[in-house]
Amino acid sequence: MRIGFALLLIWLLTTPAQAQTSPGPANLTDLEQFLDETISAQLDALTIPGAAVAVVADGQLLLAKGYGVADWEQNRPADGERTLFRTGSVGKLITWTAVMQLVEEGQLDLHTDVNHYLDFTIPDTFAEPVTLAHLMTHTAGFEDVVEALFVLSEAEMMPLRQYLTELLPTRVFAPGAAQAYSNYGVALAGYIVERVSGRPLADYVEQQIFAPLEMTSSTLRQPVPLPLANDLAAGYGAGEYSRIKGDFVFAIPYPAGGMSAPAADMARFMLAHLQEGRYSEVAILQPASVQAMHQRQYAPEPRLDGIGYGFMRQRVNGHDVLFHRGSTFQFNAALYLLPSANVGLYIVNNGLGGGDATAQLWEAFMDRYFPGPHLAPLTPAPDSGQRLAAYAGEYHLARADFSGAGKVFRLLEGAQVSAGREGHLEVMVEGYTERYVEVEPGLFRHVEQEQYLAFHTGADGTQWLSLDGRPAFVSFTATSAFRVPWYATLSFSALLIGLGLLLFIGSGLGWLITALRRLGRAHAFPVRLSRWLAAAFGLLFLVFLVGLVSIVGDIDPRYGAPRIVFGDPPLVDALLLLPWLMAIVAAALTVTSGLVWQASMRTGEAIAGRWGRLHLTLLSVVALSVVWWLAYWNLLG
Repeated sequence: MRIGFALLLIWLLTTPAQAQTSPGPANLTDLEQFLDETISAQLDALTIPGAAVAVVADGQLLLAKGYGVADWEQNRPADGERTLFRTGSVGKLITWTAVMQLVEEGQLDLHTDVNHYLDFTIPDTFAEPVTLAHLMTHTAGFEDVVEALFVLSEAEMMPLRQYLTELLPTRVFAPGAAQAYSNYGVALAGYIVERVSGRPLADYVEQQIFAPLEMTSSTLRQPVPLPLANDLAAGYGAGEYSRIKGDFVFAIPYPAGGMSAPAADMARFMLAHLQEGRYSEVAILQPASVQAMHQRQYAPEPRLDGIGYGFMRQRVNGHDVLFHRGSTFQFNAALYLLPSANVGLYIVNNGLGGGDATAQLWEAFMDRYFPGPHLAPLTPAPDSGQRLAAYAGEYHLARADFSGAGKVFRLLEGAQVSAGREGHLEVMVEGYTERYVEVEPGLFRHVEQEQYLAFHTGADGTQWLSLDGRPAFVSFTATSAFRVPWYATLSFSALLIGLGLLLFIGSGLGWLITALRRLGRAHAFPVRLSRWLAAAFGLLFLVFLVGLVSIVGDIDPRYGAPRIVFGDPPLVDALLLLPWLMAIVAAALTVTSGLVWQASMRTGEAIAGRWGRLHLTLLSVVALSVVWWLAYWNLLG
């Protein structure tokens, strides 16, 4: 599908209508034709029900238009002026704008310990305190916990303060030491706005941002209040489920992803940021504040794009671009600003299959209206293979769960870095492999695109991998990855699990067959007990793995996510008891295996035979290793 859609875009970009005498979308007829063709092709190719787009340039709204349907059941078309779509994480920019307003008023300081503004305490895990500057650049060092992030009913919602105090994540990195995208950090900043302003964040932004910008149809309230709810787009699944409507998804940390807005309202927000905080005759920010939000404030490696205060940065076709993308399962949105040309584009859709469509549209827009020089093909240096070996390994995202049972999912999200046969650096994430060529020591460029990655070493000697603002892998947006030791890799885990299952289940079956052949000839008690314990351990291990896979694999087709994301299934607690039973059985197996050896040495009798005793010893070692593995990934606790 990706290849087919790419070919379609190439065709669109090479039609005669592409010709222009000057850069930029000045020709409205051409712009509308381009958007009509490209977005319509996306809706068809990716089975997206509807979309909306807004384009601004030179202080004016050029176009706000809807495509497809907002709601199949109501036969309601998408409208660029009226239809509200969920903005996902794009709404974070509203929260950051609110923070900067209070900084201007002297009520907040970006470099003060956030505990100064809170009525609860962020633990002093590190000597450096967490500041608003850290929150705005996603460098506060919080782990990422998905528990209670989204729910499907208003009854499951909780007050923002309750969420922040009861689900306070562990601080795993010193502030400023690593970039790890954090919804919790944005929610914390939103709560600080509430504390300092004395108003709920939804009230504050309605009065201080939405009203002056005439964003009269935008809201952070969940559910969307009437009469706005009448214009809210419904979200849909993908493929065969593209006409199955999902429920309204509530974001508990709503400052990070609870916003709903029409494209035309987001256009006015873009205009304000492109005009140094001014819209019409009103200023929502001072020019210095806008510049601070737009300028690079942090980069994991100096040669990468980095991030401003809230706005992410990327370089496309030689132009510096500010952007933020967002997704709330069935809704996908992205906001892009091109300050050098005073141009902005906002795109949103309401289909699960539209995750890549927003970035694809922006790339096509830039190639059409702001084309860059042709990228020269890169040829790896003859000796590059020797240097690439130093970077090989498995890297895990810093945006991850470190203290909870969700830690194990790091194994599924890791990046496998290896040296390719032709001197390319190969990076594989979730089954997709991208190739890069070394352009400077530690800096690599994608073989086909203007995308970079860099390796750098942390203060503690950990090797890090970071991608620039337009990474080939979306999971790397505003987060870095660190190389893990061999025992934390997917390959070691797969080997241990496979060996454990094969050894225990195979041994159990072998013993059963032997017992049936030798009826009436029983082994000594310690041997029989050890074998029963080994068989029990293998059975518990198998049931645990099957249960874990079934829970994680229980995907709700409407949202494309495991149902566990929206709450723990009843069997989860029971499943997590099995590792404790496995630990007890492994300990007992180790003791009984020792008794078999002790009895053999004491009596001089070859109890179970030498190979039988070695077999039991091997089973004990593997069982203890599996229990250690469960403990390491927080599945035993």
